[in-house]
Amino acid sequence: MKEKDLYVDFKSQQSVYYVEKPDESYGPVVSGSFLSKYYLDDFYEKMNKQEQVLREKLKVGEISPVYYYCIVREFGEGDLASRVGVSLRKLRKHYKMENFTKIKLSLLKKYADAFDIPVANMFQLFMARLENRDKLNIEHGETANPYFVISKIEAKQE
Repeated sequence: MKEKDLYVDFKSQQSVYYVEKPDESYGPVVSGSFLSKYYLDDFYEKMNKQEQVLREKLKVGEISPVYYYCIVREFGEGDLASRVGVSLRKLRKHYKMENFTKIKLSLLKKYADAFDIPVANMFQLFMARLENRDKLNIEHGETANPYFVISKIEAKQE
């Protein structure tokens, strides 16, 4: 690829590429990412819409929190089943609310650890308006009890 064909003006995400220069030598060139410039916003918009749809399904009980977090955290089924120590068949059963309600607390803790969330978040979602997310700080403090956390929601100091 020639240097003139590569350059993309996108300062938010710069990358180093090795290309053919005008003097027919090869060398590094810093350029923006074509995919990021033209498709990153579309990707985030689609992910947000997918999360909204999943949240609505979760609210009405069509899916379980296990399925919600599996999709939102972009886990593969095999990876999640392996981390939690269950079969794929059992994992897929836990995607449904009627089976989720039968999960033992110890297994629920394994799911929460895999998703890197407190167990309490398997039963609740913290929501903040997009324009307020920069102003809030949400911390989950661990305690000696692995099934109990203290969540703090504070306004960030400006």
